[in-house]
Amino acid sequence: MKKIRSIVDSYLNYAFIIDLIMMTLIWTLNNFSLIEIKYLNRNNYIDILSNIIGAAVSLAGFILASLTIIVAIRSNIANKNPEHAKNPLELFFSVGTFKTIVKVFKISIIELIICFIVSYSIWLISENLSLEFINKTIVLLIYLMSLSTIRSLFVLFLLIDSENK
Repeated sequence: MKKIRSIVDSYLNYAFIIDLIMMTLIWTLNNFSLIEIKYLNRNNYIDILSNIIGAAVSLAGFILASLTIIVAIRSNIANKNPEHAKNPLELFFSVGTFKTIVKVFKISIIELIICFIVSYSIWLISENLSLEFINKTIVLLIYLMSLSTIRSLFVLFLLIDSENK
């Protein structure tokens, strides 16, 4: 269990870099597909991009609202070092931990904004792009949106669980 926790901590500390590496790997592996991929028509891809645009904005707003709530809770808890914390919530909001929480949420918001900008740009110039490129981009956008959302929810659930203890 301790090993898993250290892996999760390492991932959270280097989430943006790890996400970029994984996206590069997915893009590269997508070139060496073992199965033949039948591409959708351009209108279907435009519809998917429209949905990604809306989802990215909505998720960024949700994570921003969560971050606002976390900062508000933090302002009501005394600023203590981890060794002086009296309850799990004080420990969770200790100096170093709070910075990590904010960093995770900030990276998620930035990634979702990148998803929004990329998907909107692809949507605008989709007539000039190949279906293969649009397909690969959609796969990467969905991957990035999923990871940033899961990462934020993971930290949010940790906060909720610490509040109940």
